Amino acid sequence: MDIFEIILGTYESFVIGVKCRFKNQQSKELELVQSFNDHVHQASIRSVSCSSKYMVSSSTDETIEVYNMVRRCHIHTILQHSGTVTSLAFTPDESHLISTSDDGSIAMFETGTWKLKKLWDKAHKGSAVSFLAVHPSGKLALSVGKDKTLRTWNLVKGRPAYTTNQSSMSSYYFFDNIIWSPAGQYYGLPLNTKLMIFNVETAGIAITIEDSYKIHGVTFIEEHLVCYGSENGSLHCYNIINKESMWEIKIGDTRVKCLIKIDNRLVTALSDGHVTVWELNGCKKPVESCSLFLDCRITCICNNSLRKSKMVKDESDEESEVKNDIIVGANIPNKPQIIKRKLPINGVQNKKLKPSIKKKKSIPNNWKVSENV
Repeated sequence: MDIFEIILGTYESFVIGVKCRFKNQQSKELELVQSFNDHVHQASIRSVSCSSKYMVSSSTDETIEVYNMVRRCHIHTILQHSGTVTSLAFTPDESHLISTSDDGSIAMFETGTWKLKKLWDKAHKGSAVSFLAVHPSGKLALSVGKDKTLRTWNLVKGRPAYTTNQSSMSSYYFFDNIIWSPAGQYYGLPLNTKLMIFNVETAGIAITIEDSYKIHGVTFIEEHLVCYGSENGSLHCYNIINKESMWEIKIGDTRVKCLIKIDNRLVTALSDGHVTVWELNGCKKPVESCSLFLDCRITCICNNSLRKSKMVKDESDEESEVKNDIIVGANIPNKPQIIKRKLPINGVQNKKLKPSIKKKKSIPNNWKVSENV
C-alpha cells in the first residue's frame, strides 16, 4: 500500500520518483522504492513542483518540462525563458504556475493550457531572480534575486507591491530560498550560515539562527517549529517562540540538501543520494523509519500530492484539455529521449535502465511504477 510519493531532481539531469509504502499488508514497516525516472532534461535539475494533477521540473537547460501525474506521462516542454529556470511554484488553487529565471523574469502560466498569462521581464530590475514562494493564501508571493532585494507581489492584482533592500545583511552572499510556514505567519530566509525567520504581522525578524556550517534544506514541521539541515550532515529543530533548540541529530556526512514534511513524517535528502523518512513525535527527536540510496546527486524535492479531487479530471477529458495549436511558448518533443547513463538502484546496477515515462504518443500506456507493487 502506497503512503506517499516524492519527486527528486538531480545534478545528473534525472527526475526520479520515490514511493513510501508498507512492505506488505500485514506489516507496519515502511520501505522506499523507486517508482519512475526520466531523463528529458539536458542539464542539471534546479526545481520540481507538483499540483494535484501535474508535475513540473526546470533545469539549467532553460526549459520547463510538464508531466501528467494521473496518466504518468510527459506532455509539454515550455520554452519561455532564456536563462536557467531557478524555481517553480503552483498557486494554492492550482490555477497557475509561476516560474523564475536567471534572465531576470518571472512568468505566470495557466495550468492545463500552459498559456503565458503574465510576464514581468525585469522583475528585479534585470537581475537574476533566484527564488519565488507563494503564500499559503495564494494572495501574495515573495521573490529574491541577485539585486539583493526581497520583493512582495500582489497576485490578486498581478503587480508588485513593495520592495525590501537586503543588501545590508550580506555584502557577498545572496538569498536563494524562501520557506513559508504552514499558515503563512512566518517565512524563512537562509543566508550562508544563518537562518532568519520573519514575522509577517510585525514585518520584523522573529529569530535569527546561526550555525557553524552552511544551511541548506529548510522546512517548517509546525507553525512555530522550523527544521533545517546543514553542510556537515546535521539536522536541527528550533522553536521560534521560545527561541531555543529542540533537538539536533547527525544523519550523514554530506550536506542535507532537501527537507520536506509530509503529514506526520519528515523526508530528508542528502546531496550524495541518501533519502530517509523520519517519524515525527512533537518536540522530541524524530525516529528513522526507512531509507533508500540513489546513486546520484540530489538537488531538489517536492511531494507528489496526487489525490482524487475536483481539480483532477477524468482521463477521457485529457485530449480536449490540451491541444498543440493553443499552447503559447511551449512545444512537445517529437523525438523520444534516450537515456545516456545507467542509474543504479540501492547499489545494484541494472542491465539497462530506460526512462519509464511514456511520451505523449504513448498516452494509452501507463507507467509501470515498481516491480513489487
